[in-house]
Amino acid sequence: MTEIIKYNPLKGAVLPAAVIIMTMVIITIIIIWLLFVTEPQPQARLEQLAPVKVVLAEVKSQPVQPYEQVTGRLRPLKTAQIRFQVAGNVVARKVEPGRQVKRGQVLMRLQDQDYRDQLQQAAAQLVIEEKSVSRDQNLLAYARNNLQLQQQEEQRLAALAKQNLIAQSRLDSTRQRRFDLQAEVARLQYSVATNHARIRMRTAQSSIAQRNLDRSVLTAPFDGIINEVFLDEGDYVNANQAALTLVDISQFDVQLNVRAAVMAGLGLKQMVSVRINGHQSQGEIVALQPDPDISTNTHQIRVRVANRQALPGLLAIVELPLPAPSRALLVPVSAVLNAHAKSFVFVYENNMIRKTAVQLGRRVNSTYIVRQGLLAGQKIVARDVTGLADQQTVITE
Repeated sequence: MTEIIKYNPLKGAVLPAAVIIMTMVIITIIIIWLLFVTEPQPQARLEQLAPVKVVLAEVKSQPVQPYEQVTGRLRPLKTAQIRFQVAGNVVARKVEPGRQVKRGQVLMRLQDQDYRDQLQQAAAQLVIEEKSVSRDQNLLAYARNNLQLQQQEEQRLAALAKQNLIAQSRLDSTRQRRFDLQAEVARLQYSVATNHARIRMRTAQSSIAQRNLDRSVLTAPFDGIINEVFLDEGDYVNANQAALTLVDISQFDVQLNVRAAVMAGLGLKQMVSVRINGHQSQGEIVALQPDPDISTNTHQIRVRVANRQALPGLLAIVELPLPAPSRALLVPVSAVLNAHAKSFVFVYENNMIRKTAVQLGRRVNSTYIVRQGLLAGQKIVARDVTGLADQQTVITE
């Protein structure tokens, strides 16, 4: 194979073709790298944002009524755990949980024969005692007459005894008879004097027996719905044992614990706004605790709500009015941009907006109270502020 040889005029030697090719490749790579390194960097060009259309609102100073929202659970207006006050066997269970009942309706019965017998016994004793009143009065009259006659007989015999016309033993027997009659009169006087007291005692016993008979039947103390039933027919019940629970859900109470600052703006019979399941209702403050709980330093209040669609246990959000400032600067909630734990609004000036930090106070419905950062009369962007930038050109609607 014939090798191609070229002449190098510097050294006077001939180089192989492969070396020449390799050298050219290396030189080419170096040139490409230099071109890449020395390529001028692109320069950023600022492009002005296109004007956007915004809705403006004027900052106004106006009277406000701030509220504090407090959460509680709905409780039935009335809840009663009904108990048997006497013992016995259950012979009738007339209701089940969920049933609507009316006041006075029979709910449960006990075996009542023993209580009926006790009532008859007490009634009979009362009749006997009433009849004994007239008897004792008649006996007392007879005893007094006998005593008077005995005293006269004793005086006559005493006169004869002084003349030794009768034996002393006969006079002593007459005196003994007078003593017996005096004791009988005293006994009858006591009986007559206490007759009315005994009648009242027998009347009370009869009334107790009647109440015990009535207590063998459980009736509804108010209109409501049966919530639980603890006894079945045939169960033996001890006195004061719970039989069932009854609830009245025609209205509801919401029990809340509030701070002293909130308590200062509240009063009895005051109407407040209550939100239940997204529906707005009106509630009345029916109870206020003036002295706070020592452990929580909060006051307990109770708000009554009439809402037929509600159920016990639902969450209720109550808006309680606070002592209101005279006037305040208000901005819409939609105008506030929250970023980096700060609040901002965009103030409009000469077709441009300026991002301004503000210090906000309490929220009042759909607005915020502005404590610092704005002046009355300034115009701000009212909504859709998340896509805006400081010093941006805008057009107004």
